[in-house]
Amino acid sequence: MTPQSDSIAVVTGGGSGIGLACASALSARSVSCVLVGRRQERLEAAAATLGASATVVTADLTEPGAPERVVAETLAAHGRIDVIVHSAGVFEKAPASQVTPDHWQRVLDVNLSAVMALTRAGWEALSQSGGQIVLISSIAAVQAFEGNAAYAASKGGLNALGEVLRLEGRERGIRVITLSPAQIDTELWDGKAPERVRARMMPAAGVGELVADLVGTDRRIDIGPVVIRPVQDPWVEPEP
Repeated sequence: MTPQSDSIAVVTGGGSGIGLACASALSARSVSCVLVGRRQERLEAAAATLGASATVVTADLTEPGAPERVVAETLAAHGRIDVIVHSAGVFEKAPASQVTPDHWQRVLDVNLSAVMALTRAGWEALSQSGGQIVLISSIAAVQAFEGNAAYAASKGGLNALGEVLRLEGRERGIRVITLSPAQIDTELWDGKAPERVRARMMPAAGVGELVADLVGTDRRIDIGPVVIRPVQDPWVEPEP
């Protein structure tokens, strides 16, 4: 089963990485995507790769009123919202003893608070369409890694939020899917992992295909939190 050809998907972080991979896979299934992010030139370049149906809304979702504007502009242009893919996020590492208030707040603002704000803004539109929400979480929500205090807290909170939304969405006809991937080769790893390690990570395109497949499954199927990992730990050197 595939999404309807007239479906509209809002994809945050849509200018690159997982967001663009999700948008590409959805576009290939005839879903029109609205790419949301802070950098207009990057969004426009990404939209150009998706075809004429893709549009962009430049917004920093941590700013007051930005989530509501994204929803309003999408509804004005398309009249509906069928899917919101929450892919925007930051990955900033620091030992717990060195996490500053600014670091903590920034990570939670982007990875958790902005997700809630856009979900709240789009809830009625999704109720009307019987839509879907996809939360791109992280393996850090369920597995501890050193230096991940703020990031893990934000993603653990995102998983918990997803479970509440999954319950509350049922009576409104909204399906919520939480995906917790391990290492994916995106620019978030720039300066954090050597190329040989990144080569063993999951490709963003494959994750995007999975998201589109999940969105396209029969709506009578309830999808619990999904954890995905590379076949082999990319940080462990293979045997010679």
